[in-house]
Amino acid sequence: MNDKSKLKKIIIIISINVFCLIAFIVCMSLATSLVTPLRSQQAARAWAGQSGDRFAQVSVFFPESAMFEVENMRSIHTDIDQALLNASIESTAQQSVYVEAWSALGEVTLLCNRGTPVTAQVIGVGGDFFHFHPLRLRSGNYLSPNDVMKDRILLDEELAWRLFGAVDLAGMEVLVRGGSSIGAGGATGTRIFTIAGVISRESDFASSRAYTGGAGLFMPFEMLSEVSDGELLITCYEIVMPDPITNFAFNTMTDAFTGYSAHIVENSARFSLSKSFSAIRAFGQRSILTDTIAFPYWENAARYAEDWLALLLVLAMLFAVYPVVCGVYYGVLAIRFGFRQIKKAIIRLIDKRDKRQYEKYLIEHSTEHHIYDVDDIIQEVKNDLL
Repeated sequence: MNDKSKLKKIIIIISINVFCLIAFIVCMSLATSLVTPLRSQQAARAWAGQSGDRFAQVSVFFPESAMFEVENMRSIHTDIDQALLNASIESTAQQSVYVEAWSALGEVTLLCNRGTPVTAQVIGVGGDFFHFHPLRLRSGNYLSPNDVMKDRILLDEELAWRLFGAVDLAGMEVLVRGGSSIGAGGATGTRIFTIAGVISRESDFASSRAYTGGAGLFMPFEMLSEVSDGELLITCYEIVMPDPITNFAFNTMTDAFTGYSAHIVENSARFSLSKSFSAIRAFGQRSILTDTIAFPYWENAARYAEDWLALLLVLAMLFAVYPVVCGVYYGVLAIRFGFRQIKKAIIRLIDKRDKRQYEKYLIEHSTEHHIYDVDDIIQEVKNDLL
């Protein structure tokens, strides 16, 4: 192979490696940008703050057949407190060691002074829901578990524009009725609510595809239960709690919700490399659902992100194969070359040492009339060989 062909081969190899490395970096960057905006999966980090303690976020999703109601929370709290006590962890009067929220999905019709009823999807929220879902406020405030009056609601931008044509609505009132129609004369299930504020929906890659509810709002869980027909069932329970050892929080929730046929997810580590590899190994099985659980949009967004993260990880590994193989191959060649150079250097040192010793020997045995010269002897040997 001539020098020109060698140069061309080197250029091709370098180009392929550069392309693969750039593609690898792009895949990893996309993976990071995919999961970073999902703030509904980062409640544990927010709760831990700068404390340095280990916390885990766990979500529990129920099928309708579970019939999980607010009254069932008492036994769950007992199990959680006992598990924490067994681990020598207790809440104080000033600060609880865990934070929780629960929610359910429904539909209501709203009517403001503009006179046009609007049907919207509503999420009934309990506990510290907006710690888990810190949606961006356009105006006003979140609903809080510390609110004395439970007659406030939080609208999203689309619903605010459809009702009032504005987003600065804090303090304004709206008529709300469960179901899809407003009855005459203030029928049962119809109440007046005060608008606490307006939020923007998530606009990230996963959430924008997972949320298909259109105009919507958030309402205290007990008030949605009041305006709805029949008892409102909890479909999603979320908690951030201490996780002193791996899977402590997950196992505690699994034990607490035994018998409810619930689907339990540990959110804190779901986007780790080990979880992504598990998703790759279980490719296809995630599509096989054997229960009747309807996941809320934030969980569907997280599952959507998990699938894309697994795909990007596979692509990143494929793009990394060629540079790794090249690196190993040329690394071995470099090591062999290095060993050869070291061997040659050692041989040269040995030759120099032997030459010095031989010169010393000849000098010692030289006479006045016969002086030995090593170089002359070496030349004579070479001449004889030729």
